[in-house]
Parts: sequence; C-alpha cells; structure tokens
Amino acid sequence: MNTIVINKILMHMLDFEHRKIYHSTDFVDMNETSIDYYRKKVEKALNSPSLKELTVGSLHEMMLRSEKMIESQEEFIKQAHEMTDKLFALGSVIEEMPNSNVLFVDCYKNGERYVAALKLNYRYIPMSVIDEENIRITKKQVLPTMGSPVDEAIIVNVDAKKLFLIEKKYNIDGKLDFYLNAQWIKGEEKLTDKQKISTMKKVVRKMDDIYNVNDGKALPLMKHEIQEKIDTNQPVKPLEIVKKVLEKDGQAQEESEIMMKDLGIGEEDQIESLSLTAMDKCKLVLDDEIEISLPIEEYLSGDKVEKVKQEDGTYSILLKDVSEVIVK
Repeated sequence: MNTIVINKILMHMLDFEHRKIYHSTDFVDMNETSIDYYRKKVEKALNSPSLKELTVGSLHEMMLRSEKMIESQEEFIKQAHEMTDKLFALGSVIEEMPNSNVLFVDCYKNGERYVAALKLNYRYIPMSVIDEENIRITKKQVLPTMGSPVDEAIIVNVDAKKLFLIEKKYNIDGKLDFYLNAQWIKGEEKLTDKQKISTMKKVVRKMDDIYNVNDGKALPLMKHEIQEKIDTNQPVKPLEIVKKVLEKDGQAQEESEIMMKDLGIGEEDQIESLSLTAMDKCKLVLDDEIEISLPIEEYLSGDKVEKVKQEDGTYSILLKDVSEVIVK
C-alpha cells in the first residue's frame, strides 16, 4: 500500500543565472494538464531510495516550520517564502547550481501528514535557433521530465516527527560534496535504503563465503525474502532478513548481527522504498564478462539453470528445457 493524497502545492523559482527569486503568492492550479506531473514528482520524492533520514530534535527549525505550515495557508506561504530565500542563499555560492523550481507540498502518505520542499533542478537540452539567416544549435534550460528522480528535497513527516533529505553533490571548494545537511539542517544522518541494501549484500556475501551457508545462493535468497515481505505487506527489516538467510548456521547469524550493527543497522531499522523489479531478478556474472539474467525463483529451484563443477575446478552453466532462443 502506498497512497499519496496531495492537499496543496506552492511553487517558487530560483533563477541563479540572473540572481533572482520568483515568489508565488497563490497555490498551483492542479488541473488536468498539470496534476500528473505534480503527483509523479511528489511520488518520486516520497518513495525515493535515496531518502536519507536525519536525527534532529523536536525543536529543530524544520520541525517547527512544518508544524507552522499546516496551521494555515498564510503560514504555509510565509514559511515557504523564507525557506526559498535560504535555498537561494545556499545555492548562490555554488558555481554550477542550475536554475530550479521549488515545490512546497502539503500531503498525506498512507494516512500520515507530510510537508515537503522538492527542488526540481533544470536540465540543459540542445535546441535549434534561427538567427537572421543563420541556423545554430544552443542550449536551453527546462524542467526535469515527469519520470526523472527528484535531485534534492527536504521532507518532514509531521505526524511521526521525522526529517528526511534527498541530496545532490556539487563542486564545493574544489571537491564534490553535499551542502543541505552540512550547511543548513545539520542532523545526524542515518543510512539510505540504497545503503541498507548494499550493506545487506556485503554482509550476506561475506558470511556465505566464510561459512558456505547456502552454497552460493545467499544473495538470491536475500532478494527472495525481501520480495516475500513486500508481497505480504510486512515491514522489510534488514537485520531480520539477513539472519533469516543465514539461519542454517548459528555462528554466521551471530557474526552477521554484530557486523550489521557495526555498519549502522539495528533491529528496528526498516527499508521503506524499494524497486520491485530489482528484487525479483538474479544476475549471474561470469569471469569472462558474460551475464545471465533470470527470475530469482528459477535460480533457487534449479529447474531451468544448473551450475556444474568440472574436474578441472571450473564450472559449466547448463540452461535446461529451453524451447526457443531469441537474440536481442
């Protein structure tokens, strides 16, 4: 279940190219021609695997601002105006900062109230220009497409009192770095969902290599367990899943728990945003760069694919019961 209901949106524009801010005083008209774009952008932000939860106090600036914004339309406009000015001040000292629109959103996700600032950075596209009798190619800045990810966002779950960021790295003082948390929010960062998945893979692979718990099938089993949780609407808890995958060996389970906690993942940590397609596929990468992609279930069952060890220590991959081969 992932239901998002949008209450209202206010949009401002940051024109870094001409050093100017355009503040709106009215909420956007979510008519038939624009509602799909706004809804998709809100969904992309709230469900982003790059969402980074930050630990901040209840009296943190963003917590207080978000509470104010749901009090009245006047407060929403006032707080959005001030936050836009702050974003402009931060972006003005970053040379490569693109122009952007900032969507300030009041919405519900699965019944919980959210307030979010989504920074939609413009993209450069080539375009043809007719100048007198000459035709030339130039670049034009446009809004990101509907399906593209949201590069930057500040998101507050007002009901649960949780703060999230989506950050993008820019060239700052000669090196690529983030700026939103370091220069403004200053919260204690938790792992993103992407980082949690990466950590799970690292731990499962290492334990399987050491203890040979699942005969090389630990990673597909991990994906299978995640898919099972998603299909049954259960919380996806990384530590719980890793221990389940390694349940055949108590020592591997114990060491995996210690390793996970050392890497910043505890018992209550969950994964909120997942790509379903990433969890139902298994990829076999051979040492000669050949790749075989197949459904997790097929690999685990062994009905279609068999890995056979030869006398010389190498392996053969046998594809079984194939009725047709199509080259793509």
